[in-house]
Amino acid sequence: MEFYEEKTITDLVNTKGSRIWYKMNENSKERKHRHQFVAEHGGFFTKTDNGWIWTSPIKEKNGYWLRNIHTEEKVFFESMKEFGDQHGLTAVKICELLNGKRKTYKGWTAVELREVKEGPGSFDKIPEPKKKKIPILKTAIFVDTLTGELIHVNNLRQFSLANGFDYAAIKKLANGKAKSCKNLKLYNPLEKYKDSPETK
Repeated sequence: MEFYEEKTITDLVNTKGSRIWYKMNENSKERKHRHQFVAEHGGFFTKTDNGWIWTSPIKEKNGYWLRNIHTEEKVFFESMKEFGDQHGLTAVKICELLNGKRKTYKGWTAVELREVKEGPGSFDKIPEPKKKKIPILKTAIFVDTLTGELIHVNNLRQFSLANGFDYAAIKKLANGKAKSCKNLKLYNPLEKYKDSPETK
């Protein structure tokens, strides 16, 4: 059975061009919409080259905040090593800031104190929710060539099992790759007009 992954709220709000992305980025009340979104869902928005990107509260909880004491800018990051490499810091010293063991380090200070290990690995992270997998049900409308009856099928596999058809053959018929399967054809509502003089 084929599945598709249900889009998460992060996917919906951060996919450029989506309806909700436009609401947060290219709407006359975009600032108000972002404020309302954060009030309802938590997390925060960050301005990037691709517009305002939302960070979920789980991702925020799994990351870290430091403040630059010279500019007062607060910076969020998920990897101590990457952030340290970018700013000439070490993970151990970053942990000491977050643990409250040192107040400042090379112009940085903790935004909030938290318990972290003194080294890479930090702390046990909250798992992100898994995307829900939804089955793709093959649907089709067949016509019985013997009776003219229209048969609406919502699940090809169940239909083939219940009526003694080969699933692969029924699937080919539904996909238009076969002309018929036993006494069934794929229903074409325009077929009755194919010989009409009005179409010529």
